[in-house]
Amino acid sequence: MPELPEVETYTRYFARHALAQTIKRVDVRDPRILGDTRPDAFVRRLKGRRFTSVRRHGKHLFADAKGTWLHLHFGMTGDLLYYRDEPPRFARVVFEFTNGAKLAYDDMRLFGVVDLLDDPDAYIADHRLGRDPLDPSFKVRDFLALLEKRRGAIKAQLMSQELVAGLGNLYVDELLYQTSIHPTRSIDRITEAQQRAMFTTMRKILRDVIGRHERDADHPARYLINHRETGERCPMCGGTIRKAVVAGRTTYFCGTHQK
Repeated sequence: MPELPEVETYTRYFARHALAQTIKRVDVRDPRILGDTRPDAFVRRLKGRRFTSVRRHGKHLFADAKGTWLHLHFGMTGDLLYYRDEPPRFARVVFEFTNGAKLAYDDMRLFGVVDLLDDPDAYIADHRLGRDPLDPSFKVRDFLALLEKRRGAIKAQLMSQELVAGLGNLYVDELLYQTSIHPTRSIDRITEAQQRAMFTTMRKILRDVIGRHERDADHPARYLINHRETGERCPMCGGTIRKAVVAGRTTYFCGTHQK
């Protein structure tokens, strides 16, 4: 499932290929992907406009078309493709530009959403989305204050989009692995020093993965991402990778250094 680093990659892809281009035609190939906007209104509100800016908050992409905002959420299998010839197999909405190129929102399983909004900030507030981990104004003191108000297993809280927006199963596991914290540990049993380390490591992982996506590079060998298999050897301490269900999600962790 696309998480923050993947959606940041889509946001940069959108910026490179779709900004400042006039929308000649909008083809809603599968209305089931649309949110609350009717297909005819979706086409009417975008045709002839230009995308002037694009931003991301957590797992959500917002693109401004002169006051009308395109909202993309990628669900499990959402993707973007800029092309000139054959569309991707599961293109649900296609934007055709006056230069002849097209941008498709592709989604095999239809778990994503394509919609129009008047105000992204109102959407973020209405859906109680937490702070974006890479927001420059988001400081460690803010993170500590958020954790202070929470109770229960740390993985469950980090998976909640109300705490911080954008983390999912893969990178929550990675964060806890790299900070040596067991996914079921209660927040009140995590020291302030460990919480500060979580904040720093969270940002480091997200920025590192985004950079690697941009360069089409693999994850470092020491990352848990490369060892998500029961019985694998932990590259950090030589322990054994284990699997459990935490917060309803399949969870991988080291049985030795994550206490």
